[in-house]
Amino acid sequence: MSQGNSNGSVYLLIDNGMLDEVSASYAEDAPESRPAWLAPIYPERALAVSPLLVDVEAAYEVGDLDRVMRLMNARKPALHVSVIESALDIGQLAHHLGRFIFILNPEGKQFTLRYADCAVLAALSELLTPAQWAAMSGPIARWTIHYRSGALVPLPPAEAITVALTPLRLDQDQLLALDEASEPDHFIAKVKMMRNGEALPGNAVEQHEWAQAARRAWRAAGNAQPQILMFLTEAALLTNGAILRRQEIREFLVMNEVSAFRSRLRELVDDLQERRSRATQGATAGDDSNAIPIVI
Repeated sequence: MSQGNSNGSVYLLIDNGMLDEVSASYAEDAPESRPAWLAPIYPERALAVSPLLVDVEAAYEVGDLDRVMRLMNARKPALHVSVIESALDIGQLAHHLGRFIFILNPEGKQFTLRYADCAVLAALSELLTPAQWAAMSGPIARWTIHYRSGALVPLPPAEAITVALTPLRLDQDQLLALDEASEPDHFIAKVKMMRNGEALPGNAVEQHEWAQAARRAWRAAGNAQPQILMFLTEAALLTNGAILRRQEIREFLVMNEVSAFRSRLRELVDDLQERRSRATQGATAGDDSNAIPIVI
């Protein structure tokens, strides 16, 4: 295998925190016993949650490509994997990416930036200033991310002549945009966890659209209760977004009492389930296997 790449080496940046059943515990090995093709981005004390940088050519040369593919194929779509082409070696690139582990808000408070998540990377490429994006992507000749559709899409190249200092300081508008881009995925993950990994209706694109729509409805109502958004997101996912088209939702979202909201939401979901069951009775001869189970 030969890269034949004028942009340098090809690397995979993998969000270890998004891996489900695939173990990446060898990233926690002592540095001297760690594969040469693997470089964690976080410091040694935080290896369990560190993004992983993989040198594809180096892994191939020692016969470890199957280990890399297990990481890459751990979930579909592969939002946990982006592809980097750079003239830097793996140590230099890991050091560079390590400069962006943290960001600052306008008051100087420090936050962790999970930029190995392709959904976050897509947002960063749009919301960072040209100087900030140049600081992050400058040494990278080409950076390609996975979309929820499964497509591989290149991020825009750095264009600014000057680069921002690190850690990057984001203003309130940037932080809000980053939050809006990240939260639907976070709530989908929470719903899956709450339902013990049970498969949800729809594909990744549809699920994200339903979660986004739930968040828009919650925000439009001026509701500030995250638990209410959680249960609304769950109901939106389990009803393929249908619950958000019910007029009653606007009334429910003025509530701030979580138990009252859950009770009213359950009634509405039961009504939707009954309507779906009646609609399919003729074709299924009473088979209600398409009913939507929901526990809220």
